[in-house]
Amino acid sequence: MGASEHLIQVEIFGERYTVRAQEDPGHIHRVAQYVDAKFYEIAKRSPSLPSPKMAVLASLEIADELLKLEEERGKVEAEAVARIGELVRLLEAELQG
Repeated sequence: MGASEHLIQVEIFGERYTVRAQEDPGHIHRVAQYVDAKFYEIAKRSPSLPSPKMAVLASLEIADELLKLEEERGKVEAEAVARIGELVRLLEAELQG
C-alpha cells in the first residue's frame, strides 16, 4: 500500500467493504453513500430483484447520469467558448474603432 493510500470501510446495501483508495476518505464515504442510496432506490422499485442484478442496474443508472452530465458539461463549455469568442471580437472592435 502506497504512503498516500487509505483503507476505508464503507457499507453498501447492508454489506461492508474495505476500499483501498488515494482519495480523501470523506470523498469515498460520499461515493459509497450515493451507491447505497441507488441500491435502496432500486430495491424500493423492485423488491424481489437479486443483489447482483441490482448492482448491474445501479451501475447502469449511475453511468447514465454520468454520461448525461458529461454531455451537458460539453454543451455548457462550447457555449462559454462561443460567448468568450464573441466578447473578444467585440472588445477588439471597440479598441480598434
